[in-house]
Amino acid sequence: MAIQQPKDYLEAMLGINAPWFIKDLVVEERNRHLVVSLGYAQEKARFSFLGKSAESGASHPKAGGPYHWHHPGIGFYSCQIVSEYAESSLSNQGIQRHSLMQPGFIGETNRRYTHQLRQEVALAHLRGMTASAIAQLLRVDGQIVDEVLADIDRTSDHYRLAACLPTEQDPIWERMLMDRFHLKTQLFSLKLLLSKLKLSVHEKNGESRLSEAVAELRKFFIAHANALESEFGQVCVLNSGRKPVADERQATSNRLVLPALKNSIWLKLLSGKIDLRSANVSLNLFLVRLRHAFQQSADNNARLVILSSLRDFFKKNARSLKSELILINKLMNAPEETKYTLPGEQHEVWKRILKDENFIPSSHMAYKLFLSNLRSQVKMNPDPVVELNAARKLREFIAHNQRSLQQELRMVLRSSYAS
Repeated sequence: MAIQQPKDYLEAMLGINAPWFIKDLVVEERNRHLVVSLGYAQEKARFSFLGKSAESGASHPKAGGPYHWHHPGIGFYSCQIVSEYAESSLSNQGIQRHSLMQPGFIGETNRRYTHQLRQEVALAHLRGMTASAIAQLLRVDGQIVDEVLADIDRTSDHYRLAACLPTEQDPIWERMLMDRFHLKTQLFSLKLLLSKLKLSVHEKNGESRLSEAVAELRKFFIAHANALESEFGQVCVLNSGRKPVADERQATSNRLVLPALKNSIWLKLLSGKIDLRSANVSLNLFLVRLRHAFQQSADNNARLVILSSLRDFFKKNARSLKSELILINKLMNAPEETKYTLPGEQHEVWKRILKDENFIPSSHMAYKLFLSNLRSQVKMNPDPVVELNAARKLREFIAHNQRSLQQELRMVLRSSYAS
């Protein structure tokens, strides 16, 4: 049923501002679902101090919808945004800089989620949450979460970290500019920018320039994402909440062993064969960078340098990575489980997994993302050689992850024996 509500309140909750506005609202009480229809009136921007400046990088959207995007839930209600206008996607390969600069309450023509949902999913994933937990938290379908994570996985290393950056509507930016949150940084250019923007918003009538200042600050973070790991950690996660007692921490540290560089545990971490499910944002951001560099490098010496960088990171941050080191030590000392012989790469079971999404379901995130990428490759290029190569990679992934893919392994073996 369509209802008339004070739309100004809902616009404020969703961060919607001119030239966008809520045109209609449908509340499905039985399903606890909201459908928000947006309108776009370009002429309104000149009258609203919330209108976006040219500095935000936003361009005029084009009509051609309706477009439907999933959005983070509001209260106990799931939410969907509908609009006749949208920004055209520049590429199907991951998240682009253009997307990162768009308002959080809209999406792209070729995607089924808003930019804010993408950001919240990316941030929750960095905090170590599983896909099912993220879906439940944000009140969206698990398939949408998988789509977001797959798009982020295809994103270039330069912008992958920026995908988790809070949208312009997030209060962290205003708190930073109004000196209610102190950002610790050693980057001189960021210090200068913060000083300039703080002065501008603290001047008389400076609040009218707040949205422009937020856009400029956020644009700087996006452009320099790879140099702002510490700052990203502060903006995305203000407090990890873990404060162990000093004596207890020291006693635990004495019992822990940092694996040698030649230990296979570092290779398994970079290849995604093991997942620490860490809530440490700095570690997760660092792993994203190293994994991408490791995959792109074919030189063994370069890969060795990357492995060494990961080990050095653990060595320098041993105190804050206590739980991760405990898990690494457990994995090192765990007895090897029985290794099963998988069917050959030309077996029909691999082709069926690649083509049938409902065959052998799994809740293992690394496996689901890996399989999603392989399926995309096969769909884009249905060549027998490409399909065989994908089957080979899938077989190797399961073979190397038998410990964590016990359920999937049993189903593969059962299906192969049956055929």
